Amino acid sequence: MTEGLRAPAHVLILAGSESGGGGLDGNSRALRVANAARTAGYRVTLLGPAPATVTPEGVDVRQVTVRETLGGQRVRRPRPGLRWPLAYRSAAAYDHRTALLAAERALITTRTAELDIVHRPLPLLAVARTGHTLAWLRHGLRAGWTRLRAAQYLAAVRRRENPVAPLDNVVTEATRLLLGRRAWRRLDPGLLDEEVAYGPVLDAVRPHLIHALGHRALGVATRAALRAEGAGHRIEVVWDAPPRTPAASRRAAVAGEAHERTFAPAADGVITVGEGLARELRVRHRLSATPAVVRNAPPLVTASPASSAAHPAGIRARCHLAPDIPLLVHTGPVTPDRGPVTVVEALPKLYDLHAAFVVPDPAHPHLRELRERAAQLGVHGRLHVLPYVPVDEIPRFLASADIGVLPVHQLPHHQTVLATRYFEYAHARLPVVVSDVRAMAAATLELGNGEVFRARDTADFVRAVGAVLTNPRRYRKAYDRTDTLRQWSWQTESTPLLDLYTRLLGPRP
Repeated sequence: MTEGLRAPAHVLILAGSESGGGGLDGNSRALRVANAARTAGYRVTLLGPAPATVTPEGVDVRQVTVRETLGGQRVRRPRPGLRWPLAYRSAAAYDHRTALLAAERALITTRTAELDIVHRPLPLLAVARTGHTLAWLRHGLRAGWTRLRAAQYLAAVRRRENPVAPLDNVVTEATRLLLGRRAWRRLDPGLLDEEVAYGPVLDAVRPHLIHALGHRALGVATRAALRAEGAGHRIEVVWDAPPRTPAASRRAAVAGEAHERTFAPAADGVITVGEGLARELRVRHRLSATPAVVRNAPPLVTASPASSAAHPAGIRARCHLAPDIPLLVHTGPVTPDRGPVTVVEALPKLYDLHAAFVVPDPAHPHLRELRERAAQLGVHGRLHVLPYVPVDEIPRFLASADIGVLPVHQLPHHQTVLATRYFEYAHARLPVVVSDVRAMAAATLELGNGEVFRARDTADFVRAVGAVLTNPRRYRKAYDRTDTLRQWSWQTESTPLLDLYTRLLGPRP
C-alpha cells in the first residue's frame, strides 16, 4: 500500500487497442473512470489510441499509436511453403511487382496510341509495330507470371490472417504444450507491439496506480509495475476485466488464455461488469477475493432526456425524420454476433419504420454488407448510419428515437452481463427490444421496459417491435421508478471502484 503521499495519488487509465474502433473518444468506460477518479481528488492521466478530441476537464490525455510491426510480420511475410511455392515472399515484393506491371501496361498502351496518331513512312511504321507487338507478347507473359505469383501470395496471406486449418491448430496445440503460459509470445506477438507503444509512456509517467482496461492492457500494466518496483517505485495494478469475446481462431484463443493466466494473478485488484463474470474470474484465476462489480452505466442526470427529444443535435434530426415517423436505434459496432442483419431483414415487414445505426467507424466493411442487404430488400432509404457522439451526450442524443434494440446472438459473452448500450437506452428512456439472452431478457421482463424476442428470429423481432410501437407509453412508464435509473447510474456503479482505489492507495490528502 502507498502511504503518506503529500500530493494526490496519480492514477493512470490505460485503454489499449482492445476496445475497438473510435479510439479514446468512443471508449465510454475509460472516460467515465477518468472522470470519477478526477472528481474523487486523484491526479489522472488517460492513455490510449487516437482520436481523443473529447477530453475530460482536468485529465491529462496522451494518445499513442500502436504500430503492428511484430503482430503484422506473419501476414506481411506469410511463408508460403509447399502449398503456394510461387507466392511473393513479402508484401514489399508483392506491391513492387504488381505496381511495375501496371506501370508497364500504361507505357505500352500509350505507345499503341502514339503509333496510331504519329505519321511515319510505311517501312518504319512496320518495324515499329512489329517491335510493339513483341512488347505486348512479352508483357502478356510477364503479366501471367506476376498474377500467378500474386494470387498465391494473397491466398497465403488470407490463411495467415485466419489460421483455422487443421495444421494451424496442430501447431497451436504444440506451442501451448511446449511453452505453457509463455505461448502468447509466439502465438500473438502483437501483444508486444502494445508493449513497445505504451511501455515507455508508463515508465515516464510513473503513476501510483494503473487501471488496465481489458485483457491486452493487463500485461502492459503488470510489466510496467514490475519495472517500477525494481527502480524503487510502487505501482498498484487494477484489472478491469470485460467478458471475453469469441476468438477468431484456435491460435487467438490459446494466446489470449495464456496471456490472461500469466498476468491475472499479479493484479492488485480486479473489477468487472457482472456478478456471474466476477464469480467465473475468481474460479478461473484462483483470486483471493471475488472481483468488484462496476457496470458501465451513464451518470444520472436530473433533467429527462425526453425533454430534449426535438433537440437539433438529436438522432431524429440527424436522420432528417419527422416526429411521427417511427425510428429504432442500434448503437455500437455491427459485427455479425450483434444481430444487425435481423434489424435490416425486418424492415420490409415494418413498413415506414426507419433504423439508425450509431457506429464507431461508418466505413467498416460490415456496414457495406449491411447496406448491400438493405438495397437487395429495397429498404436502403430507411437505413441510416451515424458516427459516435461524445459519451456524455449519448442519452440526450438517443432520446428522440422510439426504440433501442439489442438483437445479439446467444453467445457466452452476451449471456452474463447487461450491455453498456442497454443502460444508455434506459437513461434515454427508450423502450427496448432485446434477444433472449439471459441477463438482458431477465432485466427487461422484470422491469417491463420492453419486449424479448428469440435471437436470430426475424419474424419474432417484427412482433416485438410492433408490440412496442403499438403502446410505447406503457414501456416508458417503467423508467418512472427513479430508483431503477439511480441504481443503473455511474454515480452508484463507481462507488466500489473508488473504494478499491482507497484501499490500494490509502486515504486521499
